[in-house]
Amino acid sequence: IGLSEDIGQGMVFANGARSHMAESLTAVSATARSSDEFFIGDMIPTCISDDLEAAKAVNRKTLTSYAMLPNYRNYWKEAGYEDEMNGIEAAIEAGDRDRIPHFLTDQWLADTTLFGTATQVRDGIEAWFDAGIKTPILVPSSAKGGQMVAFEEMLAIF
Repeated sequence: IGLSEDIGQGMVFANGARSHMAESLTAVSATARSSDEFFIGDMIPTCISDDLEAAKAVNRKTLTSYAMLPNYRNYWKEAGYEDEMNGIEAAIEAGDRDRIPHFLTDQWLADTTLFGTATQVRDGIEAWFDAGIKTPILVPSSAKGGQMVAFEEMLAIF
C-alpha cells in the first residue's frame, strides 16, 4: 500500500474490508489521502435485490474464487476475519471446496461487498466514502439475470 504513494499516484483495492480500511490507509500519508491527485478506489462486488438472501448468495458465489487465493485470505485475516479464513484453509486442505461459501459469513459479506435494496446499496456506498475510499468501483452481479441485467439494476438506483 505504501508503494502506491512512493511510486504511483494512488491505488485500487479489490474486495477490501470496510472496517479495516482506515487502518490500511495509514500506510499512506494524510497528505496523499486528502489530495485530489491521489486515487483511492475499491472494487466492491455489488448485488441489488429486495431478496437479501439471494443477493448474499450471489456475492458468496462471486467471492468464493477470491477466498481460495492466499493473498486475499492473508489480507482478510489482517482485517479481523481469522476464523473465517482458517476455516476456508481447512476446507481447501481437506479438498472440500464446496464448504468455502459457508465461511463467507454475513458479517464478512457486509464488510467486503454491497447487497440488498437500492437504499441499502446507496447507504453502503456512503459508508465506503466514510471509510476513506474516494472512488467506490461497483462490480455488479444480479440475482435475476446476467451481467447486462446487473448493470441495468445498478444504473437504475441512481
